[in-house]
Amino acid sequence: MYKNRAYIIKTKTNLHVGSDGTNFGIVDKEVQRDTITNVPVINASSLKGAIRDHFSDMLAATNDLPIGSDAVKPFVFKTIFGDEQKELSDEDNATYSKLPKHGLVKFLDAKLLFLPLRSNKKPFYHVTSIATLEEMQSLLESFGIKLSLGTLKAQNSSVVVDKEKTVVEDVECQSTSEDFSQLKEFFGIKNLAIFNDEDFNEAVSNLPVLARNKVATKADKSDSNLWYEEVVPRESIFYTTLCYYDKLDDATQDKRGRTDRRKFENAYKLFEEKLLKDDIQIGANTSIGYGICNFKKIGASDE
Repeated sequence: MYKNRAYIIKTKTNLHVGSDGTNFGIVDKEVQRDTITNVPVINASSLKGAIRDHFSDMLAATNDLPIGSDAVKPFVFKTIFGDEQKELSDEDNATYSKLPKHGLVKFLDAKLLFLPLRSNKKPFYHVTSIATLEEMQSLLESFGIKLSLGTLKAQNSSVVVDKEKTVVEDVECQSTSEDFSQLKEFFGIKNLAIFNDEDFNEAVSNLPVLARNKVATKADKSDSNLWYEEVVPRESIFYTTLCYYDKLDDATQDKRGRTDRRKFENAYKLFEEKLLKDDIQIGANTSIGYGICNFKKIGASDE
């Protein structure tokens, strides 16, 4: 019924997708986290909303666009995201009426996979854990997506994939002889550290916290007191899955010789091309450059 696509999301600037929960600690604004593992996430509703807003900003008034246009066709928008005010042709409306009202695609949570941490030898290492990698593999395999990451062996101690031992954010890491070259190449990572579960949980539980303040202006004379905001740092890598509706008629053709399946596959193709090409802003603080991210496809259930 669905075809599934896996993507990684790399943060080019600091990211804050707020939890909106009540917090009585020092940090006033915390990021969204997995309810079991406490690893930072981007909830599916936040992810879909951010991508939808990006596409909405470039929504065209017509489907008749020149080749190479950056504008988004109304049919593509409605197919992916659901109802929208832009009108479609009678033929496209007839096809669109067969879709689930929420749109062609189901969006899943994006989960943190690699966290960049400073070291005493190199600017930073991308840090993960074997348990985190195995959880990703297991989830994607349940959607029919298999990744070639090489052998993943549990680590009793935290290690760096390097020639000498290193301190990574106060964690002493030994050099490992295990071959993680396939993992590094797959995700485009230069410096890799594999933390044990305890060290990784500690690292993701203590993200950077920035102090912010709002200064009064002539228009708004009220100062806001100092507040503290948790961020996921730039160069972090998340992974997510999009599920694309595939129970479509591939026999009946419209006047242009297009079947429903062909229309929808073309709509998703156009959507994905733009998703992978553009920088997408996710989360809060748009005006100060937070949340600039890019997407990369890493697997599909039908490939």
